[in-house]
Amino acid sequence: MADNYVIPLRQVTNKKPRRGRAKKAIRAIKMFVKKHKRLNEDQIAISKEVNEKVWENGMFGIPRKIEVELKEIEEKTFVFLKDGKELKEREKEIKDKKKEDKKKTDEKEKETKEEIKAKEEQKKKLDEKRQKEKDAQKVDLKRKLKE
Repeated sequence: MADNYVIPLRQVTNKKPRRGRAKKAIRAIKMFVKKHKRLNEDQIAISKEVNEKVWENGMFGIPRKIEVELKEIEEKTFVFLKDGKELKEREKEIKDKKKEDKKKTDEKEKETKEEIKAKEEQKKKLDEKRQKEKDAQKVDLKRKLKE
């Protein structure tokens, strides 16, 4: 599930000193996500694309606002640039991983089905052996009675 946000960075541009704006913008993005998603800072990861977008014009010229997409992957919330390449790549990786997992579960199910069939065949063979033994015992009893 992905959430789209426009994060305002205007407050960061109003503060001094100018040389720390990019770092403060990254911190502001983390704080925004922390506030809106109710997470700890260690649960938030910012993608390279977002970082490059903030640092695009150096440490002084940060964007006034940035459009991001938040995606939860394996108990971490990633901050991607909206419609960015990195997001698409990550989604593709997730889809591939799901396909592989599905194939593995299908193979396991096939193996279990084969094991079940093998067990059923063994049971049939055992039943046939037991039946033959019973028949042999009956024949032996009849012979002894005739003698």
